Amino acid sequence: MKPTPRLYSDHMITAVLALLSYALFFYGLGSIGLVGPDEPRYAAIAREMVLTGDYITPRLYGMPWFEKPPLMYWLAALAYRIFGFNEAGARFPSALSATLCVFLIYWCGRKLWGRAEGFLVALVAATSIGSFVFARAASMDMLLTACLTAALVFFLFSYNDPTPRRRIWQCASYASLGLAVLAKGPVGLLLPALSLGGFILLRGRWREWRDWYPKGLWITLAIAGPWYLFCTMQNGREFLQIFFINHNVERFTSTISGHDRPFLFFLPVLLLLTFPWTFLLISVARRKFGRNDHILLWWALVPLVFFSFSGSKLPGYILPIVPPLALLIGKELVQPSSLVYRVAVFMEAGTMVFIGVAFGFFGNTLNVDPHVSGTLILVITFVMGAMLFALAVWFDPLLLAAFNATAIVALVVTAATMVFPRFDLTDTMRPWQSALQQLVRDDEIVLMYKPARWAEYGLQYYRSNHVRSIFSSEELTQITRTDTRVLCIADDKALREVSRVPTLDLEVVHAIGNYTAFWLFQVK
Repeated sequence: MKPTPRLYSDHMITAVLALLSYALFFYGLGSIGLVGPDEPRYAAIAREMVLTGDYITPRLYGMPWFEKPPLMYWLAALAYRIFGFNEAGARFPSALSATLCVFLIYWCGRKLWGRAEGFLVALVAATSIGSFVFARAASMDMLLTACLTAALVFFLFSYNDPTPRRRIWQCASYASLGLAVLAKGPVGLLLPALSLGGFILLRGRWREWRDWYPKGLWITLAIAGPWYLFCTMQNGREFLQIFFINHNVERFTSTISGHDRPFLFFLPVLLLLTFPWTFLLISVARRKFGRNDHILLWWALVPLVFFSFSGSKLPGYILPIVPPLALLIGKELVQPSSLVYRVAVFMEAGTMVFIGVAFGFFGNTLNVDPHVSGTLILVITFVMGAMLFALAVWFDPLLLAAFNATAIVALVVTAATMVFPRFDLTDTMRPWQSALQQLVRDDEIVLMYKPARWAEYGLQYYRSNHVRSIFSSEELTQITRTDTRVLCIADDKALREVSRVPTLDLEVVHAIGNYTAFWLFQVK
C-alpha cells in the first residue's frame, strides 16, 4: 500500500519541526561556557551525582543543596554519561524539554483543530524568545514548562474525548504533574490547580472537577513522593526547612532571595517571552472563545497573576505561559487579514525600529556589550521593520509566520556561531580552565579577590571547587604570610585595590576579559 498524502504531510511536518528544534535549541549548545551563578551550580550538582552515585541528596561540592528538586539534575547526569562533562550536557535537559513542548503543542493543535493549525501553533511556540532562550540554559524553568505543557495537553485531550480512552489521558496528565513537582516543587501542582479551579468557578460548574478523575492524584503522588520521602529520611528536618520553608514559602512571601521587583514586572517580561508574536494577542482578544480557549487563557493568566504577588520575581517564573499563549496565537495565522491583525504587525514593526534606535544611537547609554554592533543592529532592525510593514499591508498572515520563523532561526544560528564565542571570553570562566592549567596544578587552590557571583561559581565549576574567595585585603595579607606566593584572580577594579596594599606585591601572569591572574606575595 502506498503512503497517503496525509501521511506524507505528517512526516514532512515532523521533519520540519525536528530541524527547527535542532537549529533553535541544540545547535551550538556548548558554544559558550556556563553563564551566571545558577548554571555552574546546577551543572556541578549533576556532576557530583554522577561522581558519587548519590541521586537522592543534591550536593554542591560535598554540601547538601536543597534549593530545587532533582529532575533536572537527574537528566543532566544522564546527559553527562552520554556526552561527557560539558556545557552541552548540562543544558541538554532544557533543550530536550523545549523540543518536547514543540511536539506536544503540535499534537494538541492538530488533534483539536487540524494539521495546519497544529503546525502553526508549534511554530509560534518554537520561535518565541522565551522558548529558545531558556532551552539553552541549564535551569529548571524549561523542564517545568514541558511538564506543565504535557499536563495541559493531556487534560485537553481528556476534556474533549467522551470515549473510555479519556481515562488514559487523565492518568497521563496526573503523571505529568508528578514530574512537574519533581522539576520545581509544589508550584508544579499549585499552578494547574489554580488554573483549572478558576476555569470551573467562572463557568459556575464547580462540581465538574469530579469528572476529572481526582483519584489520579495518587499517580502524581506515586511519581513525586518517593524522592521527597527518601530525601527527608536522609536529611531530616534540614531538608524540610530549607526546601519548603526557605525556598518556597519565604521566597514567595519575602524578598529574602534578593530578587524583589515591581508588581508589574512580569508585563514587559510577557511581551519579551512571546516576541515576535506578542502583539497578535490583540487579535486573539477580539475573537469569541470556546471552552478550550478559556482553559488555555486560565493556564496562561494564573502564573502571570500569581507570581506578580511574589516577593521574588525572575523572568523564568512565568515561562509556562508561553505554550498556552502559542496555542491561542497560532490560530490567528490561519485567519484572513484584518485591521486588528495589521495593527498588531505594525506594532511588531515599530518595536523592531525602536530596538534599532536604542542600540544604534543609545548603545553607550544602555551599556550595550561591545561585542554587539549597534550600527549593524540598527540597519537590520530597520530593514525588518520595513518588511513587516509590507507584510501587514499586502500579504496574508501565513507569510508573517514564514518571515518571523526565518528571522528567528537566522538570529539564533548567527548568535551561536559568531556572537556567543566572543561572550565566552568576557562573560564566563571557561577560558580560565585551560589557562590556569599552565600556571598551577589542578589540585591547587586559586584565590579570587572580591569576585562577582557568576565568576565565583563559574571558576568553582571549572576547577572542581579548588577555589577560595577572599573579600578583604587583610585576609589576603594573612594568607601570604604563610605561603611564599599565591595565585590570585581579580577583575580590574579589585586588582587596582590589591596593588595599593603596601604590604603586598604582585606579578601579573595572564589576563582574559576584565579578569587578571597574578602571583601575590609579601613585600620583602
